[in-house]
Amino acid sequence: MKSFAFLALPLALAAAPAFAGPKCTLDEGHMQMWQIAKPFEEAGGVIRQMKVSDNCYEIYGTEGDKKVEIYYDPNTGEVLEREDD
Repeated sequence: MKSFAFLALPLALAAAPAFAGPKCTLDEGHMQMWQIAKPFEEAGGVIRQMKVSDNCYEIYGTEGDKKVEIYYDPNTGEVLEREDD
């Protein structure tokens, strides 16, 4: 029986860009994380984790029954990318 393990790495590398989020720059007057989190929570969202990813603020949480992953511009608070499960 042949092993196809040698295909795993190239396939994983080819898929990697699909998981990459946006890239942001931090201006001098950028917003604080709590300023991004507050409207999300006030709208009923529950934050499970919040982090900085490529200078973008990223929320992992839930809205009702849906899991969400949302990237925000740290300078404007604008939603850059959103994924709902």
